[in-house]
Amino acid sequence: MEFPSIEKHITLDKMRKYTGGGPGIHTDDEFARTKGLPGAVVQGGQIVGYLNEMMLRALGPGYIEGGEISVVFVKSAMSGDSLVTRSTVTERKSVDGRTRVTCEVWVENARGEKLAVGTASGFEN
Repeated sequence: MEFPSIEKHITLDKMRKYTGGGPGIHTDDEFARTKGLPGAVVQGGQIVGYLNEMMLRALGPGYIEGGEISVVFVKSAMSGDSLVTRSTVTERKSVDGRTRVTCEVWVENARGEKLAVGTASGFEN
């Protein structure tokens, strides 16, 4: 079983809003190139935010009250990328009378390349 995916199209404007502006590798293509990058890269927290959104939609208050997430970044996302969250439920177990759901989670780009991988869990309602 998997939770419904969320698709996000990344724009430099969204990256700047998330970061709060100012020059840097997450907001300015030219500045990022001076640091050896092909352009501005999406912040990891923005990507994790999309995974959190997927888990929150699936588990609601059970994710807010007891949710956990752990993610490793394996590839950068950039302006113009379309990202999709994915999950696979790997375990359901009873904890203090509630059902805790654990999932493998990841974000991939339109080419199917995984950008962030990890696990997330929370309680079913």
